[in-house]
Amino acid sequence: PRSTLFPYTTLFRSFMAAGSSAPELFTSIIGVFITKSDIGLGTIVGSAVFNILFIVAMCGLFAGTVLRLTPWPLLRDSFCYLLSIVALIAISYDQYVYWYEAMVLVIMYLLYVVIMYFDKTLENSFTKLTGMGRVDTDAERNKKQADEQKSLLKEDDEYGEDSSSLGEQEEVKIIDENDDSPFSVPPGLFARVLWILALPAICLFYVTIPDCRKERWEQWYLVSFFLSVIWIALLSYILVWMVSIIGFTLGIPDVIMGLTFLAAGSSVPDGISSLIVARQGDGDMAVSNTIGSNVFDILLCLGLPWLLKTTAVDPGGYVVVLSGSIIYTSISLFGTVFVTIVLVVTNKWYLNKCVGIAFLLLYILFITVATLFELNLFGNYNLPTC
Repeated sequence: PRSTLFPYTTLFRSFMAAGSSAPELFTSIIGVFITKSDIGLGTIVGSAVFNILFIVAMCGLFAGTVLRLTPWPLLRDSFCYLLSIVALIAISYDQYVYWYEAMVLVIMYLLYVVIMYFDKTLENSFTKLTGMGRVDTDAERNKKQADEQKSLLKEDDEYGEDSSSLGEQEEVKIIDENDDSPFSVPPGLFARVLWILALPAICLFYVTIPDCRKERWEQWYLVSFFLSVIWIALLSYILVWMVSIIGFTLGIPDVIMGLTFLAAGSSVPDGISSLIVARQGDGDMAVSNTIGSNVFDILLCLGLPWLLKTTAVDPGGYVVVLSGSIIYTSISLFGTVFVTIVLVVTNKWYLNKCVGIAFLLLYILFITVATLFELNLFGNYNLPTC
């Protein structure tokens, strides 16, 4: 039931954003404790731009329908995101991060969780003040239509309904049994090539992670969760290691590798989850997931490793921010938030293909300008690679 102590939608959005940002968290931990570089910071800043521009662009282009956005979730998350950017700029301005500054980021995230807890009350107050209330999304309208159809179907013959549903269950069960095996060859040449390339990893996950969707493993969901987190940590380490070696070999700064390759790679879970709910017609959930992930990335994925580094590992010490231009890149995040709001408001709170193309062009522009900054084409912001 949704009448729990913690609102269902708020809980889902919080865990959805936090869970899909696990690669960024481990990348930041690796950057702080192992590589001792800005690759984690660059990844999170690049991931923030990737989420709010590229992923929203993909949702607008490939949702299959025009998405209607509600003002409150977008404005709420954008405001919290802006405060996160302000905190990041203020903390990294002198290129030194102390324990109390990292503590501020962690506390800000806890306050964000409290805001999400009282989300319904705040939304009602916002609606009374502005008159901009919530409208039914496509997903909610489809659910209502499905409920109406179910009520009409109850008047049909019970025997025919039971027999047809039994046949459907048997068909689904047969399909599931065939799809469970990682050795099932998919149809199509391109799909088979991808299957062959991914087969070693699929077999490894199949053997090491219990499939809690099956009846015999239903009670092992916590084990599946923690094993999945461990695999994310290991794969994040391999990804950061490979990207660092490639960047060092080609003489590319770590921040650029983080802004581009690592940001895109670590944001794949965000993109998949947002696109899935967007194709279901829930634009609010898709956009809230991307911006909520950004808040999680800046406040917790940066704040927590910095706090552990300056308290548990090196008490009284500090973390050095090597990139001199990351402050300007962070300031440009302001522009992405304001442009996002302006585009959506101008389009009357609708997310369609035109807005998606605009977001995609803005993402390309941002990455180009940020890369030029990091390459010292606008000034000497970074030391040369050793």
